[in-house]
Amino acid sequence: MARIKELDRLFNPTSLAMVGASKDERKTGARFLKGLIDRGFRGKLYPVNPRETEIMGLRSYPSLLDIPGEVDLVYVIVPASAVPQVIAECSQKRAKFAVVHSAGFSEAGAEGKKLEEEMLKIAREGGTRIIGPNCMGLYSPQAHINTITSRASIDDETGSVAFVGQSGWATENIIQMGSERGLRFSQVVSIGNQSDLSTKDLLEYFADDTSTRVIGFYIEGIKHGREFLRLARQISKKKPIIVWKTGRTEGGARAAASHTGSLAVNSVVLDAALRQNGIISARNLEELMDLLAAFASPVLPSGNRVGLLVEAGGGAVAGADAAEALGLEVPTLSPKNQRELMDKLKGVIPFFSNPSNPVDLVWGPPSDSFQLVIKCMRIILEEVDSLVRISYAVLDDHFVKAMTDLRDETKKPVLFVPAHPSERRDGLELLTKNGIPTFTIPERAMKVLSAMIHYSNYRQQS
Repeated sequence: MARIKELDRLFNPTSLAMVGASKDERKTGARFLKGLIDRGFRGKLYPVNPRETEIMGLRSYPSLLDIPGEVDLVYVIVPASAVPQVIAECSQKRAKFAVVHSAGFSEAGAEGKKLEEEMLKIAREGGTRIIGPNCMGLYSPQAHINTITSRASIDDETGSVAFVGQSGWATENIIQMGSERGLRFSQVVSIGNQSDLSTKDLLEYFADDTSTRVIGFYIEGIKHGREFLRLARQISKKKPIIVWKTGRTEGGARAAASHTGSLAVNSVVLDAALRQNGIISARNLEELMDLLAAFASPVLPSGNRVGLLVEAGGGAVAGADAAEALGLEVPTLSPKNQRELMDKLKGVIPFFSNPSNPVDLVWGPPSDSFQLVIKCMRIILEEVDSLVRISYAVLDDHFVKAMTDLRDETKKPVLFVPAHPSERRDGLELLTKNGIPTFTIPERAMKVLSAMIHYSNYRQQS
């Protein structure tokens, strides 16, 4: 475990060199360097380019060996054929980590595989650990490093979600869409071919990272599969692990082989192995996002009884249908609690449809009565393990605080489905950011709630 803890310096380097830095902002080496400068990277920053003496106001060095002092992290942005020489300099310099952005390795066939093996052999001689090749690198909010979505206006607010992706496309979408959704990240790694540091290594690291509560993966091929699953079995008892495994079809497997050099595995066997080891599976990007948002909630349901508080009859029907199709129970509330709901809402709402569960308010109460609705939610939560609210409510700070206070008081998850979600983006982001997962339709809320319940049962039985 001591070796894994050394990865702290990967995510919080005190010095970073960029080999292939450029003045030409059309080039990756310029874009990455500018991003680090603009974000306020906290360590020493060293551009490396033998044709330049100064880049973006920083002294440029002819090679890594000309840099004074130690280098924690090296970004390598040169053609594949030049990478072994750069890694030789990393090895000689005793650089701790290298992110190899360059493509043209094992994903490109036999010659590329040979080049990758040569690179790795040289790195091991000096103890340099490699992320990649064929990757976008890191998003480390606390260190102000983001080479994955360097063109996007993503803030560096830290959070509890760690993510590792073999695809730059998947990884940048997780950051971009996740930030818009309200997710905040501890670390994100675009790992590419995982020639050296693999999903297994990062899973082990994030297991002990106190700032990480949820661990997500996009995987085309599981390197060290048995060890990954063995670790997952232990870690999933403490932290949820969510995996989107692609390359399930013949066409997908061919694409994975040419994308990251990953080999196909039997999807039925893999799904069973993931499930048996407590891993939650996602089938697409949208589902992965939903699961990450759901498990960012600090509480899990202790059973499968679901309450529904809605302000539209159609939402009640759709929510109940989705819940029961997934094996969840939508229990009828006791006569006592039904009477209590009727008493509280009498005179506030002109027509109150159904207090049994789903509890249908027909339309939203006045905005100044939202605390009354919170009291109704508390009554419903007396008899269920989780609650889904479908509402037209104004999603401001007062509403969010009331929802989070209720969740913390009852220690039961509360999920939210808004009417007109496209008009409530800011409010939805605020809710998710505060551990109240939000979804655009009832069916998506119920699907992830089902996953939360299965995972909760797994932890209770372990």
